Amino acid sequence: MLIGKSSKLYQKLYEAGLLKQELELDYEFSKEYAHVMISGQSKNPKEVEQALKQEIQRIKEQGIKKEEFERNKKKIYGEYIKEYNDVAEIARMFLADYFKGINSFEYLEEYETVSKEYAQQVLNEVFKEEKEIISIVEK
Repeated sequence: MLIGKSSKLYQKLYEAGLLKQELELDYEFSKEYAHVMISGQSKNPKEVEQALKQEIQRIKEQGIKKEEFERNKKKIYGEYIKEYNDVAEIARMFLADYFKGINSFEYLEEYETVSKEYAQQVLNEVFKEEKEIISIVEK
């Protein structure tokens, strides 16, 4: 919802010529830590960072739209199911989950419990400016 090709932010950054490719969002966690990483390539990363901060604040204030949430929830479900088409991906997923003490099959059960309200809570609690770190690699 935040940075995907159908998002307002992506359209704005793409039309302004600020993105060299689609931004990517990764979530990594273990028992000791967790983080969200947004990565991409831009000729002006500071401007992209500022636009991202503004969009996060806008969504925090206006709330997540139900239709956007439902569309993206279905997309995530589809992407998860597609992982089962690749033996190497299945092995990676099951091994990573095993070491975290997670049963990979429980994702499908938990999927149903994720609500728009929960997504809003995560947005509000995780995306805080004081927790932000930016790393810019220049050649």
